[in-house]
Amino acid sequence: MTKLAIFVEGHTELELTVSLLDAICGKNGISVKVLKQHKGSLQFIEMRGTDPAPAFALVANCACDGQVKTQIRDRYADLVRAGYSKIIGLRDVYPEARGNTQKIEQMQMFGMPTHPLPIDMHLAIMEVESWFLDELTHFQRIHPNLTLPRITAAGFDLANKNGSSWDHPAETLDTIYKLEGRRYRKKIPHIRRTINSIDMDEFYLTSRGRSQSLSKFLKSIEDAIFPITPKAP
Repeated sequence: MTKLAIFVEGHTELELTVSLLDAICGKNGISVKVLKQHKGSLQFIEMRGTDPAPAFALVANCACDGQVKTQIRDRYADLVRAGYSKIIGLRDVYPEARGNTQKIEQMQMFGMPTHPLPIDMHLAIMEVESWFLDELTHFQRIHPNLTLPRITAAGFDLANKNGSSWDHPAETLDTIYKLEGRRYRKKIPHIRRTINSIDMDEFYLTSRGRSQSLSKFLKSIEDAIFPITPKAP
């Protein structure tokens, strides 16, 4: 069985990751164990997905960007013993300034183990909500009047400006939604409404092409779930 561990910054990243795992695995399914960090320890929340399934993912909400690296490092030996094939970490750049992106990237793997279990660390630039901004079709599922011309007229040329260009994507998303009386807050109902409005095919194909950070994150998941088996000599 494929066993993958993904440690994310917060609930938005968790909900999106679980949805992506489900979409990527398709009819084969995946069993997902959801954990949340509390006072330094990871506590079991629930099981999601399919059971039984040929793939298993542990997805941990670290509830803080700084805890992503800490939780991975502290649990690395246990994950090795449990037979996991890959660890993935995901956090935002925000609230750090855009100019600190390279420094954060360099520090992500500093002091981390590298063998025998590979770790892929990822940054959403500036926030994971930048990936939502790049899924241009979802806005009309939030409200039918949130067309691209309407959004562009309000000063948000999303077709020509990628989501990662905005310094505070979550705030930008909220401002766009407010054009038609909707809101985006980092609350579970708002997070799930947006993710449920995402067209996963569009997200996976088109949004991925607009966002290098999303593409890298998806590739890490793909490589873990669909490993390339070396051909026999």
